[in-house]
Order: sequence, then C-alpha cells, then structure tokens
Amino acid sequence: MGRPRGLVAALAVTVVAGVGVIWYGFGTASVPTAAPSPSPSLSSAAPSTSALTPSPSPSVVPSSASPSPAAVVTAVPARGTGKFDFSTTGAARVGGAGRLVRYTVGTEQGSGVDPEDFAAAVHATLADPRSWIAGGKVSFQRVPAGQPSELTVHLATPGTTDTMCAKRGVRTRGEVSCRGGRDVIINLKRWQLGVAWYPRLADYRDMVVNHEVGHFLGNGHAVCPRKGAPAPVMARQTFGLEGCVQNPWPYPDGRTYVTGPAAPR
Repeated sequence: MGRPRGLVAALAVTVVAGVGVIWYGFGTASVPTAAPSPSPSLSSAAPSTSALTPSPSPSVVPSSASPSPAAVVTAVPARGTGKFDFSTTGAARVGGAGRLVRYTVGTEQGSGVDPEDFAAAVHATLADPRSWIAGGKVSFQRVPAGQPSELTVHLATPGTTDTMCAKRGVRTRGEVSCRGGRDVIINLKRWQLGVAWYPRLADYRDMVVNHEVGHFLGNGHAVCPRKGAPAPVMARQTFGLEGCVQNPWPYPDGRTYVTGPAAPR
C-alpha cells in the first residue's frame, strides 16, 4: 500500500485470541511448509506524511462475505507479543480451476482477535465469486497450522506489522499492510478502523485481503483508469480513490477483471 495520514475510524469486532501458538520472532515465520511459492514483488512502497482527502464516492458493490461489525473500536493496541495464534481448522477448497494455494491464518497475541474469527473472514473473502477465483487461474484452501502451505495470512498489531514488513523490505510506519514472500501481513489498525472512504468496514476488509493476496499472486499496483470508474483492487485504495469509486473485488461482476495503468514505481 502507500502513504497514509488522518485515516478515519470505522466499526469493528474485537474478540479474544486463543490457540496453536507459534513464535515468529517479530517476522520470521516458523510454520512448517512444503514448497513455498515464488516471491513476486513486495506489496508496499515507503509511506510518507502526505495528507489524504476522503472520496465521497458510493460503493460499487455491497459485500456480503464479511460479517458486519458489532462494536465500536476506540483504541487499537500499538504492539502485541510478537507471537501468533494460528487457526487449527481447515476449510473446503474454493475455486474449481487453476493453481491451488494452500494457506494458514494467524493473529498476534495481544491483538484481541481470535484466529478462528479472522480465518473465517479471510476464507469468506477468498471464497467470494468476485475474488481472485473468478479468473479461473487460482483456487484456495485454508489448512490447519502445521500442514504444508504456500501462503500465511497474519493479522498483526501496527508495531509488529512494521517489524515484520521491514524484514521484507517494506516500510509501513504503523499504518498499512504489506506482503513479502509467502507472507501477507494485515495491519490490525486498518482491519479494525478501515478508512473514511469505505463506509462499510466489511468492504474495506475484503479489499485489503484481495489486495495483499493479489501481490502474492504476482500483481503489481495499478492506478485509477478514469474518474468514476471502479477502483482496481490493486490500486492503493487505503490512501484514496484517485477519482475512482471504491471497489473491494478483482472481478466485481464475477467475470470482468477490473484494472488500470500500472502505478509508477
């Protein structure tokens, strides 16, 4: 992602973390893996303190994949323990064609989010017919911690996100998420607070999972193609919409891939 400041709070759910502890040493994954996937480009550029202007654009498509928030989050812990509790459950394969990506899901101790709840949200996003599976080139299956996998999706506090992402060559400054190698690292702050131009937190969560997993699949950043168009999911929507309309999905109609010109490096 890119360059935030003044991101406005939305709604979120907080629950209690619990099972399958794995020590990450603030960023060095220790989940047993089989054959790690190739490492496409890192997902984030170095953020700055540029001001952001929220877009008044309405949502392109409503999201039914992620649960609606049930409580207002007034504070997000700045840093957790650096240890992750991983989901001990699996889920059915989603997407009937293409390369199979097996993934595990974990939440940092001290984040206040149960790994099974986060795992269910990630699964719901990736299983949606508007996600990456719509292209027919990839399918996903969540597996329990300890089983062979190609991808790990973490939910980490801002401080731990910074540490883990820095080890992967990305500066996040406590604000954004990243991807490096086989690891997707979702910043708890954004997961719980979203951004102002995504009024529905569930839609923002769909977008950030699709965006970072999109980097894992080898997709680079894109920019808004024209005013009023759906924003590409690979656009840096966390920092604004550039005149586009918010869009959490790679294939918002389940068939057509939405993209735009490649973002300048």
